[in-house]
Amino acid sequence: MMKRPLLVMALLVIGVTAYGLIGWPGEKIEPEIPAPPFIPTPKPLELWEPLETFVGESMDVTIGIVGKGCRDCLLTVKGRDGIVISSCTFVNSKIVVEDSSDFEFSLCRLDDYYVHEDAALQIHGSSGVLLDRCEVVNNSVGVAIGNCSDVEIMDCLFEGNDQHNAVTGLDCRGARIHGNLFRFNFPHALMITNWEGDPLDQLDIYGNVFDRNIEDAINFEEFRGQAEATLVRGNLFNGTSWAGVNVEYNSWNANIVIEGNYIDRNGLLVEDILEDGRPTSVYPAHSHQPEPYSAGWGHGIMLEDCCGVTVARNVIVSNVESGIDVKNARDIVVENNTIALNRVGVYVAGYQESSLIRDFSPLALVDSGFSEVTKARNSVFLNVEEDWLVEEGSTVSSTD
Repeated sequence: MMKRPLLVMALLVIGVTAYGLIGWPGEKIEPEIPAPPFIPTPKPLELWEPLETFVGESMDVTIGIVGKGCRDCLLTVKGRDGIVISSCTFVNSKIVVEDSSDFEFSLCRLDDYYVHEDAALQIHGSSGVLLDRCEVVNNSVGVAIGNCSDVEIMDCLFEGNDQHNAVTGLDCRGARIHGNLFRFNFPHALMITNWEGDPLDQLDIYGNVFDRNIEDAINFEEFRGQAEATLVRGNLFNGTSWAGVNVEYNSWNANIVIEGNYIDRNGLLVEDILEDGRPTSVYPAHSHQPEPYSAGWGHGIMLEDCCGVTVARNVIVSNVESGIDVKNARDIVVENNTIALNRVGVYVAGYQESSLIRDFSPLALVDSGFSEVTKARNSVFLNVEEDWLVEEGSTVSSTD
C-alpha cells in the first residue's frame, strides 16, 4: 500500500530537479555570465638612483647600457647585434633602433617624450627584439615597431601615451605581446597595420589587461593577406570608449582569431566604473590634452570593411552599444560566445556610404556590400533591444 505514495514522491523529486536544471516545458533558463578572469598585471618598477646621468646628449650606442639616466637625449642603435639597455631611466629622450638584432630593452622607464607623431622608442628593420618589464608612460607615442621579426613585449606598463598610441605599427613577422597592462592610451593601446600585405606578418596577443583606453584597445588597420592566423586570446578588456577590438580600413583576408577574451563595460562613463568603491575618471586627460576625452561607440568588438575574422569563446557583456558590431564584413565566424547585457547582442549591416569618401583608406565601391556571418553555439541573451539585429540584405547563417 505504500508503494504508490513513494513512487509519486520520487517522481516529484525528479520533476523538481529537472525544473532546476532545464525549467518547465517552454520556459527558457538563461545561462550564467562568467565572472571576469584574474589576470596579473606588472608590479611597479623599482629603479636605483642612476649611476650616471646624461643631459642633452646624442649617443651612438655600441655597447650595452646599464643603470644610467638620460634627460633630453637621443640614443641610436644602428647595425648592432646583442645590445642590452637595462635598468635605465629616460626623460624626454628618444631611442632609435635600426637594422639590428637581439636588442633587449628591459627594466627601463621611458616617459615624457612629447613630440608630435614621434615615438619615444622607435625600432625598424630589426630581429630578435625584447621589451621586458618596462614602463612607457606619458609620451606622445610610446613605441613604434616596423618591419621587424621575432618581437616580444612582455610584463610592461603602457600608460597615458596619448597623442598617437602606446604601441604602433607592429607589421612584424612574428610578435608575442603578453602580460602587459595598457591603460589610458589614446587613441589605441595597440595599432596594428600591414599596409604592404606581407603574408608572413603574424602576432600572438595574449594574457594582457586593456583598462580604459580611449578609443579602441586594439585597432587593426589595413591588416590584410595573412597566411598564418593572428591571435587575440585570453585578454581582459574593460572601459574602452570605442571598441575592445576593432578590425577596419580594408583589412581583407585578415586571418584574425579573437578567442577566449573577456570584454565588458566599454563606453561607460565616470560613475559606472569604481576603484575601491569610489568613482574614478574613466578617461583622464594627460596634462598635454586641453579637455577630457569623451565616450565613443562602446562596442565589444567592431568589424568593418574586412573579411576573414573568427570570434570564438569570448565573454562579451555590459557594453553600451553592440556586443559585436559588423558592417560590410564577410567570412565572419561567430561561435561559442557568451553575449549578454549589451544594447544589441550582435548587429549585422552593410557598408556606410561615407566610407567611400573618407580621407584615410577609402573603401572601393567594388568592396562595398552587405555582411555575411556564420554563427554556431552562442549564448546570446538579455540584451536590451535585440539579441541579433540583422539589417536587410546582410545574412547570418547557422550551423547549430
